[in-house]
Amino acid sequence: MAFQFKNSSLALISLFIVIMSLLCSSSASAESSGTATYYTPPYVPSACYGFEDEGVMIAALSEGLFNGGAACGQYYQVTCVSGTNQGTPHPCLGNGPVTVRIVDKCPAGACRGTIDLSQEAFASIADTASGSINIDFQQV
Repeated sequence: MAFQFKNSSLALISLFIVIMSLLCSSSASAESSGTATYYTPPYVPSACYGFEDEGVMIAALSEGLFNGGAACGQYYQVTCVSGTNQGTPHPCLGNGPVTVRIVDKCPAGACRGTIDLSQEAFASIADTASGSINIDFQQV
């Protein structure tokens, strides 16, 4: 009887370790892929902050990611991966990622990307002449 209890305890501990490992690894690898476009000033009003100026390293999220405003104030790290059009086949500047604060929702139908970056944020990672880029992004 004691032997069965020992094996059951060991199995439960092993299961707990496996579950915790999976939970930790899934939250650490929350990077996604998508596309980014950009918008130009004025940046106010915004869906999150109205007429409050939140600077220029900002972005609007597509409706699904915006999640009814739950994304307001969150920060996202965005990395240019490649171009989306033949006119500018290599738009990425190679400067690394840009971190932006979410201040707005990209209107349904008008949103051509996953993330609509401010012109300044887009220009820090890619040639604005491209208009649209493939990106990796994650909440930070």
